[in-house]
Parts: sequence; C-alpha cells; structure tokens
Amino acid sequence: MTEHVEKTTLHNGVRVLSERMEGIRSVSIGVLVNAGSKDERADERGYAHLLEHMIFQGTGDRDAAAIAEMMAIGGGAMGAFTTRDYTVYHATMLDEYLPFALEVLGDMLCNSVIPADALDTQRSVIMNEIAGNEDPIRLANDLLKMTLWPNHSLGFPTAGLERTLDEATRESLLDFMRRRYVADQLVVVAAGNVQHADFVEQVGDSFWQMPEAESELHQPVSPEANWGTIVARQSNISQVYFTMAWPAPNYTSLDRYGWHVFSNMLGGGTTSRLYRRLREERGLVYHVEAQYQAYGNAGALVVEGGTRPQTLVPVLAGALMEVMGMSMEPLDPDRHHQVVQSLISQHLVSGDSAYVRMSRLALQELYFGEAVSSQQVIDDLRAQSPEAIQRAAASVAGAGLPVISLVGPVSQELLAQVSAMLSDFGELRSASFVEEDKAPVPVSISSGLLSPAIDTDSL
Repeated sequence: MTEHVEKTTLHNGVRVLSERMEGIRSVSIGVLVNAGSKDERADERGYAHLLEHMIFQGTGDRDAAAIAEMMAIGGGAMGAFTTRDYTVYHATMLDEYLPFALEVLGDMLCNSVIPADALDTQRSVIMNEIAGNEDPIRLANDLLKMTLWPNHSLGFPTAGLERTLDEATRESLLDFMRRRYVADQLVVVAAGNVQHADFVEQVGDSFWQMPEAESELHQPVSPEANWGTIVARQSNISQVYFTMAWPAPNYTSLDRYGWHVFSNMLGGGTTSRLYRRLREERGLVYHVEAQYQAYGNAGALVVEGGTRPQTLVPVLAGALMEVMGMSMEPLDPDRHHQVVQSLISQHLVSGDSAYVRMSRLALQELYFGEAVSSQQVIDDLRAQSPEAIQRAAASVAGAGLPVISLVGPVSQELLAQVSAMLSDFGELRSASFVEEDKAPVPVSISSGLLSPAIDTDSL
C-alpha cells in the first residue's frame, strides 16, 4: 500500500496532515479535538458530548439548517462523535468541494455561538438518547467502566449523567470550550484526492481564528482501578448480559499489538477460544467476545456476552479458565498465525476507505505525534510471537479477579452463586446491586444468600 502522508503545523499550533490516495474523487476530512469525557470535571459529566451537539446549532453567519443544507451540495455527509479521549467532526465530499467543507467546519468550530435557545432542545435530545438506551450489553459496558474507574472521568459514559446535564448552562459549556477547543489541541486531517500544500492553505484560511490556550491544560492522570468487584443491575429481560475486565496497557504501549492478537485469539470471532468452548462445544451462549479497549492513560481487556441465568456461573467460570489456559498451555502456532494474518488482512482491506485512512492519521497524531505506516503496523503484528501472547495472558491471569458487571434477571441467590464460584479463583472485594445514577448497595458475599448493607472489607 503506497502512502503519501505529509504534515504541517500552522503558526497558531493547529496540526495539519494529509494522505493522498490515487484513483478516487472523494475526500474525507476530520477535525479531531483533544477533548472527551476524560477531560470533564465531576460537575461536567456529558459536557464534551453536549458541546458536540451545540457546535452544529449555528454560527454568526449560519444557522443549523444552513449548515446541513450547504454540506448536502457537495454530495457528502457531515457528522461528529465524542469518545472518552477525543471529539471528531468529519465530512466526506467530492474533491472540488473540499475548500467549501473546510470553511463550514472552520466556521462551526471557531465561531459557534452556542445559542441558548437551542440548549434545552439538545439537552432533551441527549436525555432521550440516555433514556432510550435499552441495549443491555451497552448498559453492562457502561456499568463496568463506572465500577472499574469509579473516581475518574474515564469511568463515566460519554452521554453524561442526567443531573449534570440538567445543570449545564450556556456559560458553563463556553467555559469548557474555552479550555479545550484551542489551536494546539486540534488535528485537521484529510485523506483522498488531496494536495497537501493546497490543503494546508485552506485549513489556514478556515481555522486562523482558533484561539491559543490561555493557560497550560490540565493533563488527566491515570485512573486507579477497582479490581475484584461485581456489580449487578436488575432488569426484566430473559438473559443476563455480562462484562468482565482485567488490566491492560494503554493505547500508546509498545505491547499494544500483542494485546490485539491476544484478545482476538481469546474472543475475536467464530474461531476464538471463547466462541468454540462456550458456544460451539457447550451451547452456553449465543454471543461472547473479547476486546482490548485502550485509552490514552488506561486500558482493559474486556470479555462480554449474554446467557441464561441458570448458565451464568459456568459461563463466567469458563471465561476465567480460558484466560488461565492461555497463560499456561503452549499456544497453537497455526491458530496464532491465522489470527495475525487476519488482523493484517483487516487492516489492509479497511485501508481502501478514505474515511478509515483519515481516522487512522488523526488518531496516530493524537497518541503518537506522528504517522505510523501500514508496513510498520504489519511488521509489528508479525513480530508478536506465541510467547509474547502468552505473556499477555499470564499478566491477566496473575492480576487477580476481574471487575464484573451483570444486567438482567440477577437474584441475590444468583449473585451469591457467582461470588462463591469466584472465591475459587481469588479474593473478591465486594458484590453490589446498583440502580441507575445511584450508589451501589453492597451485599454480603460470605456464604449463602446475599444480604444488603454489609461491606466485605469488614468481614
């Protein structure tokens, strides 16, 4: 894969990168802002996401309808999303409309008025998004993060909390924007039919008003994790959806490629160990997978899935046994080779998309400060030996009990059974039932049925 990546830093600190792709007429552009839920204070949960909505609500020259209508002219689409680490505004269009799209994005990010009359509407949109989130596996993942990192912004969902969104004002959003939407925290990227010199000039024309930081930005510290904890949220559904998390390296770790291979061997598709053992051989689950989830200053290996209440204990035990097995048994070299080659193939195939290439460049600049070539990615994946994967598995197996979240028909008796099973693998710190937006209710895990309001640390 031939890559034509160039980088320029504007006088105000905005970083500009482009990758020319031969033989296409489209261009994907993205503006990555180093502002996500990791940067929110305790009274700002959801501000990064709410601000993303408000950026589209108009500037001094354009209202929300005008922004949407003008982008449609180029035959493209504009959108945005917020993550725990960053926010991205993106657009894809015919190459000749690139200057026009950049001008619109620059106007939005530099001149958004955050109209007060739109704030209640967008707040309501997000409240409906939160209320309408009935996907139990997503709820389990949100609950997992809040339990895993309870005292850190990374642990809270990007959509925010109802109580903090209720209290958000135009002034408080503008304060968040002034702190984070500054020139040296912006990465503007294009991939497709683009000439770098022209693109740099167009970005300069569109983002010259982006202010510089008024003071040194607060850098989030790494969170302290709450390992060996179970939380359960009762829900009137037929299955129990579960997530399990162990410590893993952050996004910039030199070991990250090994963890990608490890998570895929463990639970990355129909040939993975978890899928074969728990679904194909034992019929205990319909869905189960493992993911290496990494952020700028934290990471976790996450296993998720769903099963009937009566099979929850053997499923969780089976997942723990597979992790332990990978740490102690020689890995199948053929399976290892297949996983590595599959990851390489996925990387190359997805790289045919201008949007994917733009996204890669933006993230590489954010996390590493430079572009990482496809050949380097391929070489690093091929360098992951079975012994390196086994070391990753051993670090998980030796970390103690994971954090576990459960959503579904979880009774006190079932939680007691899970706790008793886990005691065979390590020391469990606590088990709790939780309600949305409320503190967990600790329960006894000593023996028999669980009873509320007993902290296991005191047993």
